Amino acid sequence: MIDNIDKLKRFLALEAKYQLSDALFDEFLNGGEVVCLNTYEPMIDAGSCNPDVFVVKEGLIRGTYLDKNAEKTAGFALPGSLLISFHCYYGGEPSYYRYEACCQTEVVRIPKAHFDGLIARSHEFALWVMSANQNQLYYNEFRNRLLSGDAKSRFAQLTRRWSEIIPDVPSSVIASNLGVDARHYAKVKSEMYARWKTILPTVPSKIIASYLGITEQHLSKIKREMLRDIEGAS
Repeated sequence: MIDNIDKLKRFLALEAKYQLSDALFDEFLNGGEVVCLNTYEPMIDAGSCNPDVFVVKEGLIRGTYLDKNAEKTAGFALPGSLLISFHCYYGGEPSYYRYEACCQTEVVRIPKAHFDGLIARSHEFALWVMSANQNQLYYNEFRNRLLSGDAKSRFAQLTRRWSEIIPDVPSSVIASNLGVDARHYAKVKSEMYARWKTILPTVPSKIIASYLGITEQHLSKIKREMLRDIEGAS
């Protein structure tokens, strides 16, 4: 039995607009095992083939790849994120990305056979998986929009997204005034910003720089410029 499973289910529910029943979340998660990773330890290494499905329980995972011998960050996975190497799972090929821990991290490793079995026998679970995959495609496109423009504007957009605090919407307002999609989006924003505020200080500058597609030195220069801008405006 996974400890703090209710907290993990609450996070995992934000992965899709389609809401899965508690019983199916339990069946899904309890079919896996918790794996503990040290900082920079791979969950799946580039070049290896691991078709299993992972859910981040604690900490932070990032996906990396090599571009002309330079390491680039493709994205991050917070607690509750569903992670699949589609090269491995769908193509039966070695993973292109290296999925590694940014800090002390725990993931739930769920065998592909268990995941596929749930999809085959549960229409409800299949709908949830489809919705979760659509969510991932949306955020892949969102990342490209976020990282458009020059380096300084990219960093400004990134820090706003990661540090802004969105007040919780009262449950009475959510229940009465917002549709299903809007309620889901309000919960996602509240949870995402709160979790990033906790995790972001643990991420080294070189990782943020690789995500932005710039050097660590360039990032430091941008930070100094932004600090001078803030001090000049005050």
